[in-house]
Amino acid sequence: MTQPVNTYDEMPYDSHPYAQTHPGRLAVVATLFGLTPPPVETARVLELGAAAGGNILPIGEAFPQARLVGVDYSARQVEDGRKWIAATGVGNVELRHASILDIDESYGEFDYVVCHGVFSWVPTDVREKILDVCQKHLAPNGVAYVSYNTYPGWHMRGMIRDMMRYHAGRFATPKEQIAQARALLDFLASSCRQEGAYPALLKAELESVKNQADHYLYHEHLEHVNDPVYFHQFVEMAGRHRLRFLGEARVGTMVTGNFGPDVEKALKRVAADQIQTEQYMDFLRNRMFRETLLIHQDKVPNWTIQPGSVSGLHVASSGKPVGPGQPDVASDATVQYKTRTGMTLSTGRPLLKAAMGVLARRWPETTPFPELVREARALLGGSPQEADSQNLALGLVNTYISSDLVELHAAPVAFTRTAGERPTALASARARVTAGGTSVANRRHELVRLTDLDLRLVPLLDGTRARPELIEALTAKAQAGELRVQRDGQPLTAPEDIRAALGAILDQALSNLGNQALLVA
Repeated sequence: MTQPVNTYDEMPYDSHPYAQTHPGRLAVVATLFGLTPPPVETARVLELGAAAGGNILPIGEAFPQARLVGVDYSARQVEDGRKWIAATGVGNVELRHASILDIDESYGEFDYVVCHGVFSWVPTDVREKILDVCQKHLAPNGVAYVSYNTYPGWHMRGMIRDMMRYHAGRFATPKEQIAQARALLDFLASSCRQEGAYPALLKAELESVKNQADHYLYHEHLEHVNDPVYFHQFVEMAGRHRLRFLGEARVGTMVTGNFGPDVEKALKRVAADQIQTEQYMDFLRNRMFRETLLIHQDKVPNWTIQPGSVSGLHVASSGKPVGPGQPDVASDATVQYKTRTGMTLSTGRPLLKAAMGVLARRWPETTPFPELVREARALLGGSPQEADSQNLALGLVNTYISSDLVELHAAPVAFTRTAGERPTALASARARVTAGGTSVANRRHELVRLTDLDLRLVPLLDGTRARPELIEALTAKAQAGELRVQRDGQPLTAPEDIRAALGAILDQALSNLGNQALLVA
């Protein structure tokens, strides 16, 4: 019998990090909700649908005492990932070519189980097996992450998917199907003359698809299986496997206060518990996607966050004060802060403003909470006060759940912002670029897109070259036509001119890589 074609072998998924799946983020949610998750630094992590390992390899590199196992049914992606792992020299990450259905007791126990971008795209028996794995292979205090498409949002998106599949199914290759799916959306959006919600939906989906990579469009919209569920249905399925809802990877989505006081009051009237509250919030948002965390049924989360839970965490913030000059942190004057995404938040609390100043100077590094309390108080002057920890924790928690101004991590994010005498980039980043990649994972578990100079520089940063040697190596690349070096818009060709130009920008380039959390020395 002919084996069915694995569509992920035909069109591999871009394998990269998903910050919200990092064990350090999952542990934060469990900690805030009153549980004691396993330490991240020594965690055992299982990823279902790991592709080429782009999500787990950076974690293994950051935590050498951890153990990470990835499972994927695509032989091509697993083989690509094994080559990448071997090139990095990271020894605690393993990729296995296997079906999720084949996972048995020999796999052992894991502190964290991650299943991103799989649940909605597999048949019912595999879905049940995913939850079975989460129950049977999850450590007693462990946390499982499962993402999936949800209703009601996917009712509308499902119509678009059906139209694209109807049209694209007439064509043979993935490349043709993707092109035809895009063409159909373009045709529908430009040809629909009626007024109202339908043409607006078509145009919105067209804009969304325009920005999606081919591999994402193919596997998200054109795969044979894509079965969304309502949140309450997912929780019921998990309950049959003796698993309990812990929360969402993005805790802010769980806060009813973000809808405003009137809606919050109404939700409290109609929803009897947290599960119903979550479902009604999905109705309000027209939610399409969830990233749900599960725990064993005998563990009971406390969704009323206690400020003291922050005491063992690490804090970071990209927030910068809006407006000229330095903010007045000592008074009760309100200061507005803006995040990288453009979100703003205002506070007049002196201790929180002082803490924001500490975090701004250290960004993108993390700071242990007790250290942050001490340094914030030192900025304000005077002796430490007994209520400092409680007050700052409360301010940080409120900021964390209402915006992206504050990040909380269960383990420090370790890298260096200042390049050493012989600069060293992450081994995974060097291997990725050497293999032809243009984006790499950083220590914050984010995807970083590199400049042309970075793409030539990063593979050289293996700790064996000082700056003069880096300049010589880059000069050779420029002379070979691999790197374009210019002055005043004109390309340089003379070796001495190229060296001088590179020497003038090298330190800044290294500094940029450090600030992007890509250097370890």
